[in-house]
Amino acid sequence: MILKRANPSTIQDKFLVGYQGWFTCAGDGEPVEPGHHGWLHWFNCPIPQGGRPNIDLWPDVSSYSPSELFPAPGLKYKSGEQAFLFSSRHPKTVQRHFNWMAQHGVDGAFLQRFASQCDLETGNEGIMRIRDEVGDCVKEAAEKEGRVFAIMYDVSGVPADRIQSILERDWVHLIRNKGVLDSPSYLKERGKPVLALWGFGFDNAGHTPALLRSITAYFRSVTPGGIYLMAGTPAHWRTAESDADRNPEFLNVWLNEFDAISPWTVGRYQTVDDVNAFADTKMKGDMDLIRKRNEEGIHRKIDYIPVVLPGGSGFNLSEGKGAYNDIKRRGGHFLWEQIFQARRHGARIMYGAMWDEYDEGTAFMPVVEKKRLLPESDYPFMALDEDGFDLPSDWYMRICGFAAEGLRSERRIHASFPSKELQDYWASRPKYEEINIEGGYFVSGSSSRPSEAGTSTGDGQSYQEWLATQKGDEEEPPPPPYSREDEGAPSEVMQAETFFNDSGVSAL
Repeated sequence: MILKRANPSTIQDKFLVGYQGWFTCAGDGEPVEPGHHGWLHWFNCPIPQGGRPNIDLWPDVSSYSPSELFPAPGLKYKSGEQAFLFSSRHPKTVQRHFNWMAQHGVDGAFLQRFASQCDLETGNEGIMRIRDEVGDCVKEAAEKEGRVFAIMYDVSGVPADRIQSILERDWVHLIRNKGVLDSPSYLKERGKPVLALWGFGFDNAGHTPALLRSITAYFRSVTPGGIYLMAGTPAHWRTAESDADRNPEFLNVWLNEFDAISPWTVGRYQTVDDVNAFADTKMKGDMDLIRKRNEEGIHRKIDYIPVVLPGGSGFNLSEGKGAYNDIKRRGGHFLWEQIFQARRHGARIMYGAMWDEYDEGTAFMPVVEKKRLLPESDYPFMALDEDGFDLPSDWYMRICGFAAEGLRSERRIHASFPSKELQDYWASRPKYEEINIEGGYFVSGSSSRPSEAGTSTGDGQSYQEWLATQKGDEEEPPPPPYSREDEGAPSEVMQAETFFNDSGVSAL
């Protein structure tokens, strides 16, 4: 059995993740500005210089190659050995992250594009240069690893009167100068490239329905071939309460100007019981409304894309103002309940937040397994055994893989947590398609584990050969929407763009 390449012609039946790509290290390239210490997101400033870490979760970097690792200033292990961290600017590292997606069957990623960092009038040339650099790495990695990618604009923290001009200039830059839509791995739906807009319509953000209508109209008018727009909305978009702007006209904007709605749920629930209550009220109400409109056949068809997260902890990021381990992972039970509820209510697409965000403790990527393996520090760091579970470092990527299989109807998503199957994950996984990419860093062969290298046997069509056939191919029609299973079947150069405030709303 072979694990297939992700199909870039449709967003349906996919498990997609957010990819921040925002970690930089001293020595990984030209710093964001002359004289800068080089560390973004790992630290607000190196600890020996009076800084502090921004992360709670400590990444497991044991599978990275020596060229990808940079010494973490002021941090050593009990043995006296130096601690190391990775940089999101390293092409090999970004491809490694996409290789993990491929090995676990995750379809691809939404690359986060922060509007505040694209505002050249406020002196952001350095950080935009780095974001473009990371974007190039993501494009290349997705193509080499057979994953899909799309852009997600995050407009949080940008003055409302600046947003439209920033987005207009940057989207043209991405299309013409960076060629993102030329990539055969860029995600499309019904022949149109997918673009997500996150952060509009939140309470006290100062946006208006007219502004959002004008922005969506611009994207539709300038994008060759049209565009599929996904809205990253407040969790309470439908009822205009809590984290949502109180203007009821936003509801008409969400339903009439967008092709997909993805309510942001990070910080909106903290326990399995909270997840169940949210699903039975908010999610069910959302999906019932959308399904009814779609069935009427007179409105724009809309997809519903629930957000799922493994847990959360932003104590160090908030400089001790936030809670430590406030959204407990509980060995994966918290994440699994979200996946189960979303699938039970008919979701065909899911968005995992986030693949690489160690800052807020929402990363799916490998985490150190045990507390005793953490660096020594005056600041608290977290391992996977924080809640008393003995787990392998890739545990949450495995759960993502099961979710992806469920969306592809390759497995049933049951209410019970599949602990035994997850433990035996690599004993029963399909092989990743054997390809040999000339000049690539990885050969994703028939090995069972992501850290092992395989060799190409030449079986079947290589990915590069497949890429060459895509530019002239017509798009395949997507499956019909919502065919359900049978029942029973910013500070220093944007150190952190979002965190949980007291009301649970993501803020700058």
